[in-house]
Amino acid sequence: MKKIYITLFILCTTASFLLAQHAPQYTHFMFNKLVYNPAYAGSNEVLTFSGLYRNQWTGIEGAPTTVNFNVHTPFFNQKCGAGLSIVSDQAGMLNTTYVNLSYAYRVKVNDRSTLSMGLMGRLEHSRLDWTGVETIDVDDELMGMGLATTVKPNFGVGLYLSSRKYYVGLSAPQLLANSLYRDLNIVEDIRTYYLMGGLILDLSEKVKFKPAVLFSYNPSAPFEVDLNANFIFMDALWVGGSYRLGDSFDAILAYQINSQLRAGAALDFTLTELQNYTSGGFELMVQYTFDYEDKKVNHLRYF
Repeated sequence: MKKIYITLFILCTTASFLLAQHAPQYTHFMFNKLVYNPAYAGSNEVLTFSGLYRNQWTGIEGAPTTVNFNVHTPFFNQKCGAGLSIVSDQAGMLNTTYVNLSYAYRVKVNDRSTLSMGLMGRLEHSRLDWTGVETIDVDDELMGMGLATTVKPNFGVGLYLSSRKYYVGLSAPQLLANSLYRDLNIVEDIRTYYLMGGLILDLSEKVKFKPAVLFSYNPSAPFEVDLNANFIFMDALWVGGSYRLGDSFDAILAYQINSQLRAGAALDFTLTELQNYTSGGFELMVQYTFDYEDKKVNHLRYF
C-alpha cells in the first residue's frame, strides 16, 4: 500500500490526463490514423497490421500506459475498406478498453486522389478499481468502494482525402454524449474532433521530407496541436521529431526493414510540471503491410 499523498498525486495526474485529452495520445499519430478516423480503413490499398505500445510518464507509478492493435484492408476492388482497432489504456486506477469496427466507402476524385467516407461502431469498457487506495478517512465520500465498471456503445464518422503525395482527414470518433466517462463522473463531454494532414516532398533523389499535423478539439479541454516532421533517407531510415503544444518535444526514429515491415520508436520529453517527477515517456511501433504484385500496389506506404 502506498501513502495517501502518493495516491492523491496519481489521482490528480490521472484526472488531468483524462480532462486534457479524453483519449490516449500517440507520438506516432501519423502511423495510427485508424484510431482517429474510420475513413482511413483500406487507404493503404492492401491488408495492413500495426501494433503500438506507449508509456506516458516513465517512473511515475500509475502513469498512463497504452497498447493498441489495428488491422484494416480494402475490398470490392478498392471501393470499400474495413478495419478493426483495439485499444487498452491504463491510467492510475482506471482501465479503459475500446473496440472499434470501421467501414469506409472510397470514391476516386481523379486519377491520383481518393475520397473516403467512414463510419465507426465502438464499444467502450471501463473499470475503476478503488481496492488499492488507502485513505485516512474511511468515510471520505470522494473515494469509491470496490470496483466500478461500465460498458457503453458509441459511434463515429470521418472523411479522408488522400493520394500518394498528401492526405487530409476530418473525424469525430465518439459522437454519443452518454459516454462511460460521464457515468464515472470524470468528464462532462468526451466528444473530440480531429483534423489531420500530411504530405511528402522530394528534397533529393534519396531524401524525402514528410511533415504532418493533428489538431484536436474538445469543448471540455484545451485545444491541442501535434506537429511532426520526418526526413526519410533512401526510403528506409525515418528520422524526425514532434512538438505537442504545451506538453512535450518528441524524438522519432523508424526503419523500413523491407517494403512490408516497418518498426519505430519515440522518446517524449515533457515540458510540464511533471518534469520534476519524470523525464518523459516512450513509444514503440511496428507495422506490416502485405504486398500483392499482381495488383501493382507494392509501393511503400508513406501514409
